[in-house]
Amino acid sequence: MTETPIPTGAPTQAIRDLADEFHLLVVERSAAKATLEEVEARYDVAQARLFDAIEAAGLRSVRTGAGMFSLNDLAWPRIADPSAALAWAEANAPEFITLNHQRLISPVREAIKEGRDLPPGVDFTTSRKIRYTAAR
Repeated sequence: MTETPIPTGAPTQAIRDLADEFHLLVVERSAAKATLEEVEARYDVAQARLFDAIEAAGLRSVRTGAGMFSLNDLAWPRIADPSAALAWAEANAPEFITLNHQRLISPVREAIKEGRDLPPGVDFTTSRKIRYTAAR
């Protein structure tokens, strides 16, 4: 599959209008992400303070007019030694071994671009999006 060059030229008014609408949403989305990042930072601080206060009081949960707030202290795995973890998984839990979809991106795109066969058992889907570059 080879890429077909897309001609560029003077857009119609309808296309200009759609592009302007898309641009406004790009700006709105960017502002929302910045707001979300700021709220997430405050949320993390408030959650840590509440967790510490409940734990320091020797409680597991508290109920207020807003609802129930319970401690949820969980452990999550982190691979410290990939070789040892892989050897353990191969011997004890082969179902834990999965393909990394992100790492397949480059060889799949190269195969498509060069017209070669995809790796056995691998297929692809396309994503249609607009790439926006701000005017300078």
